[in-house]
Amino acid sequence: MVNFNPDELRNVRAFLDDKKKDLSHYKRRHDDIKNDLSAATLRAEAMKKARIVIQAVAQETQRNLEYHISEPVTAAIRSVLPDQINFIARIELRRGKTECDLLFEEFGEEYKPLKGSGYGAVNIACFAERICFWSLKKNRPTFILDEPFRDVSPDFQYKVSQMVKELSSRLGIQIIMISHAEDINIAADKTFITEKKGKITQLREVT
Repeated sequence: MVNFNPDELRNVRAFLDDKKKDLSHYKRRHDDIKNDLSAATLRAEAMKKARIVIQAVAQETQRNLEYHISEPVTAAIRSVLPDQINFIARIELRRGKTECDLLFEEFGEEYKPLKGSGYGAVNIACFAERICFWSLKKNRPTFILDEPFRDVSPDFQYKVSQMVKELSSRLGIQIIMISHAEDINIAADKTFITEKKGKITQLREVT
């Protein structure tokens, strides 16, 4: 037979009560952690699904942007020059940054515009690119260009003039262009000639 001192018995009971409280606390903490883990898992799954949707939208936007640039620039080049040149705007992700390659394609071969084609095609592509980028924001509808087609052969200057006129009419933009080429003004609404007499530059309307 074992006899317990009443004080010792109270101490044991107090100790057991404390442990019960600790156990209850740890159970609540366990439940909280379990709920947090469940919520975190749901968030992770939602983020994964959202990432898939965002990537799909980004890829579709990228394809649309590539088309938005490539097709009009190709059409502009072919409306002026006899060469069957395709313009390619290819958006790539490199080193964590989005970059855009601008290329010409002819007979199935891609090349950088300045390395494999006459500068006339480059002039036309640069002009059409400006129009494409403007159409994305549609801010000020006025372009002031200094000799934008200086490398286009004189044989195709009249086609350049028609192409510029058509784009201006279709998009509702005003194009003010400085050029020494006489045929570049064939389709212009107005043509002005500047003449310098002494230190004074005079402007004379001819059409």
